[in-house]
Amino acid sequence: MKIVVRRFFVFIISVLFLLYAIPYTLYPVYAQQATLSLSPSSGTFNKGCPFALQILLNTSGAQTDGTDAILLYDSSRFSATSISNGTIYSDFPGNNIDDTNGKITVSGLASVASPFSGSGILSTINFSVKATAPEGASQITFDFDPSNKAKTTDSNVVQRSTIADILNSVVNGSYIVGSGTCLAPTPGPGSGGGQQGSIGVGTPSGQQKTIDQVVDNRGKGPGTSELTFTVAIVGGVLTVLGILGLVLL
Repeated sequence: MKIVVRRFFVFIISVLFLLYAIPYTLYPVYAQQATLSLSPSSGTFNKGCPFALQILLNTSGAQTDGTDAILLYDSSRFSATSISNGTIYSDFPGNNIDDTNGKITVSGLASVASPFSGSGILSTINFSVKATAPEGASQITFDFDPSNKAKTTDSNVVQRSTIADILNSVVNGSYIVGSGTCLAPTPGPGSGGGQQGSIGVGTPSGQQKTIDQVVDNRGKGPGTSELTFTVAIVGGVLTVLGILGLVLL
């Protein structure tokens, strides 16, 4: 009699555990841990002078298929002149400068065989301060909505082989427009040097395409979701069989 009661108790505990665990198995939670930042994030740039800002990506160890970084700036003070691509992704299919409205889009895409994980330079944005720019403080910010992970028109970082956005935080830039002279030329990464930063080459043009669209076109997102769901179902079935085996002992 004691053996039957003990087996029944084990059965109840196992069922309760299964009911608790299956929902989390069927609907995996993706870590939202990537960060986009501007470097330098502060400084003084004088009228009529060029400067450069790096967009830095830190995935905190997560593997990524691509990144959309969208910057907003005051077009009465700054003019974006070009984008120099970084090396963390193999392709940049959606780079675009809208200098009229003060908006920059950088879209980096990993190759199928080489996802990016770690920290690195997504791109270098080359600016100039307009000669007529009002002096004082101004910000250059990421278009980012942390409360809406399903939004595809803002900055986002796509986790490897999924359609999950893992961008968790951004570091915007706060700058002062001054009236002094331009600084001496300083070397910039992959751009050959310039004043108050680096001047890149090749102003981009063409139709903007987000990373979400590119990844969806590859068919990675839906395929991976189905695979994850299938593995979860198989795991659940095996768990049930294990419980039944305990009862039948």
